[in-house]
Amino acid sequence: MSETVMPSNINAAVNGTSSFRLWQPVLFRSMVTLLFGIVTVFWGAPDVLGLCLHFGWYFLVIAAGQYWFVRRLALPQQDVRRLVLLAAAALMAVSGVVIFVAINTALAAWLGGAALVALGAAELFAALHNRNVTAKKSALRSDWLISGILGVGTGLLLPFFVNAGPHALLGVSGGGALMVGALWLLSSLTLRHDARTRKDT
Repeated sequence: MSETVMPSNINAAVNGTSSFRLWQPVLFRSMVTLLFGIVTVFWGAPDVLGLCLHFGWYFLVIAAGQYWFVRRLALPQQDVRRLVLLAAAALMAVSGVVIFVAINTALAAWLGGAALVALGAAELFAALHNRNVTAKKSALRSDWLISGILGVGTGLLLPFFVNAGPHALLGVSGGGALMVGALWLLSSLTLRHDARTRKDT
C-alpha cells in the first residue's frame, strides 16, 4: 500500500511475480484476523476456557501464516528482518500452545500481550530497518508500521484488563484484530492489483 526502502539485493515484493506471491499469505492473515475479531464482537459471555481456546487457535494460525508470508518474501538467509519476523512467529506459536493448555486468564493476558508486542515490534523493525537505502522500494512499509503500532498497543493494553475478565480481554484484542485485519485486507487487494497490472503491461 505504501513505500519503503530496501537493500538493492532484495527484490522481493517489488516486482510483479513477488506481489502475486505475497497477496495470498497477506489475504490469509487478514481473513484469520478478521474472523478472530468478529467472533469477539458477537461472543456475549465468554468464560476462561473460551478465552484461552480462542487465543490459542488464533496465535497458532497467525504464526503459521507469518511463516508462510516470510517464506514468500524470499529474504536472504542472513537478512536480520527474516530472523526477527520468524522469531516473532515462533513466540506466537509457543504462546498459543501454552495458553491453550494452561487455561488461565492472567496467563492469557500477559503471555498473549507479550506475543502481540513481539509481533508488532518485529513488524516495526522490518519497516524501519535500512530505511535510508534507496535502491528498492517495498509496498509493505506503511502496512508494517501501522500493523506494528496496533499490535504493540493491543499487547500492552491486555495485562491492564486481567481483572475485568475474559470478555474485556477478548474485546481489547478483538478491537485491535479488526483494525489489523482490515489493513491487511486492503494490502492484499493492492498487492494483487499491482501484480495483475504489471503482468498486463
